Amino acid sequence: MQASIYSIPPFDASTGTTIRFAWKGNQVFKNRCIIKNNETNEVVYDHTIESFKYEHPIHLLAAALINGEKYNAYITVFDKNNIESDIQQLGQSFLCLALPSFHFSNITDGQVISASSYTFHVSYFQESGELLDSWEISLYTKSHTPLSTSGTKYDTSALTHTFSGFTNKSEYTVRATGKTVNGIDVDTGYVNLSVTYSIRDIFSLLEPTNLAKQGAIQIRSNIVSSEGHPESTVTFIGDEYVDLTHNSLSYTEGFELNKNFSLAILFYGACPNQEVLTLRSKNPNALTLSVTYRIGKFGSDELSACYELKVSSYWINYIRYSNITSLPLADQKTGLLLCRVNGLYDIEIANLGKAV
Repeated sequence: MQASIYSIPPFDASTGTTIRFAWKGNQVFKNRCIIKNNETNEVVYDHTIESFKYEHPIHLLAAALINGEKYNAYITVFDKNNIESDIQQLGQSFLCLALPSFHFSNITDGQVISASSYTFHVSYFQESGELLDSWEISLYTKSHTPLSTSGTKYDTSALTHTFSGFTNKSEYTVRATGKTVNGIDVDTGYVNLSVTYSIRDIFSLLEPTNLAKQGAIQIRSNIVSSEGHPESTVTFIGDEYVDLTHNSLSYTEGFELNKNFSLAILFYGACPNQEVLTLRSKNPNALTLSVTYRIGKFGSDELSACYELKVSSYWINYIRYSNITSLPLADQKTGLLLCRVNGLYDIEIANLGKAV
């Protein structure tokens, strides 16, 4: 009876690996691993260990493995009477390859990005010419919650991907992973970065017109600044946020929502079942709309978050739900987009990283 050796991915000769196998027979008390050079058939490793496990960690001091060489591995097992099983006629082949170099070439841990978008470049090299088969770059919050990904790419001519929508004064992590043609996993690990850039406050876009005959300039603005009215005295957080924990803001003039439109709001710290937005027309029967934060398992074992949209317009009443996201952290910003297209409303949300 023989043990069956599982496939052995390439590994670095200086770090070794663990060879795993399957066995059907008496209880295993010891196992022996023999490794031969594929070309010369020379035995470069012959070591026995006492173990009940169906695995053999290579003892580096007993091995004479060289990167760039191909080998064949054989496994035998011993029962309590020290009876050894039959050796395989054909060994399990594998390669020893130096670990590839795989890292970001244009960003280092803790780097500051001064823009709302950035193109990440990854560098790959393997000294024996092992080719990269696939790769992926992913963006996360500082706490490693997934935000965006390039998806798995198979074109290795340019290992670059651009992420957009970075929030000012926020922290993120980015990570690249991949696999070589012979199955070596490569990973940059999580690289921390922060985003800081200047934002100009523009309350109106001005369109100047030269009135030559009058010796004057006419200035027209198509944007109106709308001012919110708080229910009670406002508390500001870091000169950027308004604390509405026990308060509310109402906008009663300065804008109109006609025909198709989209409305985006940014906030953090919402409580489950809390109403975060209400829209009413001058005639409440014409339109009353509300958005409420909900949490639940939604068909999975993990708690997730979504937002419930209720719309009432004369005799039409309906409810829509946003996409489902992971539960936002207490300091994690949520972006909510409300749209109306041809009289129908839709809602979408996203976790956008640390708010403060």
